[in-house]
Formats: sequence, C-alpha cells, structure tokens
Amino acid sequence: MAGAPSTEQIRQLLLQAQSAAARQLDLIREQQPLTRAFLGEHLRQYVLDKYMLTPEDAATDDFNELTQLSLARSMKVSSSLVREYDIARSCTGTSSAMAKKVLLFLSIQKALDIELPAIESAAIVTLDDLADLAWGAMESSPAWQGRLAS
Repeated sequence: MAGAPSTEQIRQLLLQAQSAAARQLDLIREQQPLTRAFLGEHLRQYVLDKYMLTPEDAATDDFNELTQLSLARSMKVSSSLVREYDIARSCTGTSSAMAKKVLLFLSIQKALDIELPAIESAAIVTLDDLADLAWGAMESSPAWQGRLAS
C-alpha cells in the first residue's frame, strides 16, 4: 500500500488546485461578451477546483453535498459523518461546511467585483443557483456593465 503523501506533495496539490481555480475566474473575467452559460460552466469548475474535486467526483449539482464531500476528503472521513458530526461547530453554531461556503462566496465576490446578497446566498442549493445569483449580481454591477450578453 502506498504511504501517505509528503508535505511537499500536499503543498503541490494545493498549489495546483489554487492555480486551476484562479484560471477559471480569469476565463470568466476575460470572456466578452460573457454569457450565462459560460459563467455557469466555469463557475462550476471553479468550485470543483477550489474544493479539490474532479468532475467524476461531482455526480451531483447539490452545493451542500459537494461541500460536505470536500470536507470529508480533507478530513479523511465519510460525507455522512461530516453531515452528522461536523466537528468544527463553533460557539456561534457555524459548521465547517457553512464556513467553507462563506469563504467560497467571498472569494467569488472579490474576484468578480460583485456582491452576492447574503439572504439569497444562504438559500443556494445547487451550483446552478450559485451561477444565477452571480449573474444577477453581475447585471447590477457597474464593473460588468456592457460586458454581459443579453
């Protein structure tokens, strides 16, 4: 059986995932005009890259399931265990999955110069919901005026 990856191997995997995710955002920012379909495709791949998941891992479009799968992989436990016993619950009741999603939303907002409404963000169920919310934020963002396909 192969041994555990070295610290350097883990570092390289993290750097590769970070680079791949950044490239997806670059593609979104560079696309002119940007279509909703293009945004959805590359935002989905961005999430998978950030979560260090492959398209084969992502048999679902359920954002919560993908978040839990990513956490499970990083903690080397089952997704059901993450769901049931999210060990990183803080005194404020915030789970690791919730924190991971919030950090992802913040990175998208910063990279795309948009603001995702907090209440609507909390209601996101699928990656398509995320793309819809980002598209709506882009439509109202001065940074994206004249850059979106109608």
